[in-house]
Amino acid sequence: MKSSLFQKIQFTPLYPVFFAAYPVLALVGININEVEPTVLWRPLIVLVLAAMALLVLFWLPSRDWHRGALLLSSLVFLFFTYGHAYAYLKQIHVAGQVLGRHRYMVPLWVGVGALAAWWVMRKLRSPRSLTPVLNLVSIFLLIYPAFQTVSYVLKREATEKTALEAAQAKGTTLPLGYAPDIYYIILDAYGRADLLQEMFGYDNTPFLESLASRGFYIAECSQSNYGQTMLSLTSSLNFNYLDALTSSLTPDSDTRAPLRALGQYNGARKFLAQQGYNIVSFATNFPVSEWKDANYFLSLPPQGMTDFEIMLAQTSAWRVPMDLTAEPPEQISAAWYRRRTLFALEQMETTVPEIPGPKFVFVHLVIPHHPFVFGPNGEKLNSIEAGVPRFEEYKVKYPDQVTYINTRVSALVDLILQNSPNPPVIVIQGDHGPAPFDVIERRVKILNAYYFPDNTGGLYPTITPANTFRLIFNKYFGQSYPMLEDRSLYSAYDVPYNYVEIPNDCTK
Repeated sequence: MKSSLFQKIQFTPLYPVFFAAYPVLALVGININEVEPTVLWRPLIVLVLAAMALLVLFWLPSRDWHRGALLLSSLVFLFFTYGHAYAYLKQIHVAGQVLGRHRYMVPLWVGVGALAAWWVMRKLRSPRSLTPVLNLVSIFLLIYPAFQTVSYVLKREATEKTALEAAQAKGTTLPLGYAPDIYYIILDAYGRADLLQEMFGYDNTPFLESLASRGFYIAECSQSNYGQTMLSLTSSLNFNYLDALTSSLTPDSDTRAPLRALGQYNGARKFLAQQGYNIVSFATNFPVSEWKDANYFLSLPPQGMTDFEIMLAQTSAWRVPMDLTAEPPEQISAAWYRRRTLFALEQMETTVPEIPGPKFVFVHLVIPHHPFVFGPNGEKLNSIEAGVPRFEEYKVKYPDQVTYINTRVSALVDLILQNSPNPPVIVIQGDHGPAPFDVIERRVKILNAYYFPDNTGGLYPTITPANTFRLIFNKYFGQSYPMLEDRSLYSAYDVPYNYVEIPNDCTK
């Protein structure tokens, strides 16, 4: 009986459904440090149900489940390889022609699909014999991405539980008289003035002088402590280096699961919440900076495809109808980046001033970091290419986004200063510098500007983000945190905790 049941399962053609599920799980696994695992459910359910429906449809012509399953699997393979091949061939030019064009690729893919259908339906003699092997292959394909996702979630939940318990622990509430609103504004990949001049020939002096005229201190020789967003923000918000926060981030480790918990339930947030501050956060699509359980979490309402679904569409043949209907994935993705940035800026101008204080406002704006979706006056740019743009494009579009965000931040600073009942604390900081382009020292040179309501005591040109909240808490909350040595630790993305120390050679 058991042998008969096993044989029945073995010869049940389940593999088309598993093959349809694989691209979703694989994409989540590859990007597990950048996305919430829950993003997989909607596309996974849609693809699994579609595969089951198509399996029934493909069974009808031959009344053979095995033949229909093999035909469906062939088409699933073609469907989900199209976008990858298209992206690769777009980079190849032959006789002045780009190979990655739908006019060439669609007929080729249709032809291969028709040939596969003819072979399966007319020539293949025993599709049933292939079923056990393909079932086994499809299951093995799912094991690794499923393991990546589950292990990440388990690690994240373990560190999140510890961090949440620490955040909820009762501390000593200080008897505050004057409690300033604190604005921590992160401009992603915003480089230092000397770096902008060196890399792009861009003179950022007018913007910095305008901040200085408003009372800001510009740390002209500042460097970030780390060269990646999740590492940098986790460190600065906990006002410490990562190795002091946890021992789990070893040089041979590549998981970022602990960073999400340490970043969301960080020391600065915990301390200020205990002082009665309202915590304000924004949707960013970066797990470390989305504090959904903050007192005020400001997020765009869901609209259309998610970022993850757009990315999935880019890797499949679904991008053909999207391109033909003037809504290519690049434009949809660009629209999301633009809408999120504009939403955060608008909320900072309208909603945030109405939030009762004292308040800690943490806003992480993914600008001037690529993708480049704004012109210098806020014009719409619609194309988003995979990965870091080539330097020729970066050299033009990065400064344009600097120009645009400078204008918006200047107006925002004026609004904050005018509307604050008590003089606030404002920190405007890059989490790291621009894309390195093989010069890693550039990656850590950042904008770092401070507005303190009384004086700039304690600030100095080489201050790094790890000391930001130490100084604020010492200065305004009677704490006595020792200032840390200012260090900059660069690491490659795939080995995030294997550091190279970057010395600060600034001489200003």
